[in-house]
Amino acid sequence: MAKWEEHDPWRRGGRGGSAAVLTVAGIVIFVAGVAAGSTMQRTRGTVPAPTPPAVSNTPSSTNTAQAEEPPQTGVGGNTTVEPPIAAAAGTVITRIYNAAKDGVVTITAVSQQGKQAPQESVGTGFLIDTNGDIATNEHVVSGMKTVSVRFGNTTVTGTVIGTDPLDDLAVVRIQPPAGMHPLSLGTSVGLQPGDLVVAIGNPFELTDSVTAGIISGLNRSMPTESGRVMSGLLQTDAALNPGNSGGPLLNADGLVVGINTAIESPVEGSVGIGFAIPIDRFRQVLPQLLKGEKIDHPWLGISGEDITPGVEQQYHLPVSQGILVISCVPGGPAASAGLHGDSGGEDQPKGDGDIITAVNGKPVASVADLTAAISAYPVGTTVQLTVLRHGQTIEISVKLGAWPANGVK
Repeated sequence: MAKWEEHDPWRRGGRGGSAAVLTVAGIVIFVAGVAAGSTMQRTRGTVPAPTPPAVSNTPSSTNTAQAEEPPQTGVGGNTTVEPPIAAAAGTVITRIYNAAKDGVVTITAVSQQGKQAPQESVGTGFLIDTNGDIATNEHVVSGMKTVSVRFGNTTVTGTVIGTDPLDDLAVVRIQPPAGMHPLSLGTSVGLQPGDLVVAIGNPFELTDSVTAGIISGLNRSMPTESGRVMSGLLQTDAALNPGNSGGPLLNADGLVVGINTAIESPVEGSVGIGFAIPIDRFRQVLPQLLKGEKIDHPWLGISGEDITPGVEQQYHLPVSQGILVISCVPGGPAASAGLHGDSGGEDQPKGDGDIITAVNGKPVASVADLTAAISAYPVGTTVQLTVLRHGQTIEISVKLGAWPANGVK
């Protein structure tokens, strides 16, 4: 049974795993991008980026000829012929990589607490404009004001000019280098499972590494360090590992469609399930990030539980989907509006809390649905929650608050 609270912490670990973490319904999610350790001892607005060299979805005439007459190898008369589609895919991936690799950087954040040895975390970023602005994940910069940025054999100091911890986004600025090419941002709108995607990053500090795969799923969700559930994520089977976070996920046209941020794995390494933040989300908050402004996110102030078949049976609920409200933050938006939590409390809920089934008339079947629905509205918006209370359907108006800066409910 998956229980969601708006203050569940993630735990960040050492080099090679970076983020061990939150268990939800038996699933373990790791921040994909930070290879960390005591190294001093040892993934709306327009982006003014030039278009990278053209990338084609089909092989050139030369490559077509190679596909039609592939090289043959054999022993004792047996031959192995490379399938034309594989040859074509390899050509596309190589073109995407060559067009984008010069815009991808390594980001290193060094922190120290007290007398402990300095901790170094390494992730990825990519140039988005000619001003020297670099997109990455917030967890890559680790709350630092400055970080080291490496491209090629050059290392410079970058200034963290804007962060959005709840959506795990950040912008780092460096002096615009000669010879670096900003990547062009595309859109995740229209992506479909099966679409080709390419990831470039620094897994385990192996710089300029490229992996390729497909979009495995859309609109995935996962809880964040603050407890807020991130929704609308892209799922990919392109291999992501510690060090990949903050790097670009590119489509077949060489456009950035996502920012790699996390993996789902029991072994702190790639098992073919990775997640990327849609680039549209980054573009939406980019103007505020560039100004260093605080980015507010809407907040209900509840902890809740998905109604699964098991939960329905356990509590003898009258519905098979929705969100069972376990508790409401005293003085929070939901509590102030009169929403009722479970009388048994957090430790031993009785299943008698309110059940949220819709937001502004749109059905919600899970916490992820609820988060996505709420996130569509600005802070201060009043929304109508359809609630089932002791078998009776009622409507409750809730004015959305701003997510607390400390992440506590």
